[in-house]
Amino acid sequence: MPFPFIATLVLLFLTVTFSLQNDQTVSITFFAWTFEGSLVLVLLTTLCLGIAIHILASMPTRIRKSKEIAELNRRVMELEETPPSHVSRPQQHRPPSLD
Repeated sequence: MPFPFIATLVLLFLTVTFSLQNDQTVSITFFAWTFEGSLVLVLLTTLCLGIAIHILASMPTRIRKSKEIAELNRRVMELEETPPSHVSRPQQHRPPSLD
């Protein structure tokens, strides 16, 4: 079996085990609001929010690198299409005459 599939199964098993062991109800206070919910849901929601914040924070860098790669690929295509003008033909070697 491929490694990503096995890693996904292990992660799924650990998540289910974690969920079953942490089913207590917790109270969360955010400014004036108070929420009650399962501990595992609170932790998984926090994890998902952290991942979303990371993805959003890294988007400008990803977009900039994507544009740079596209520009470099365009430049490579241009250079591959045009023959080099500075390269001269090799001169043929003539043996010295014995005159």
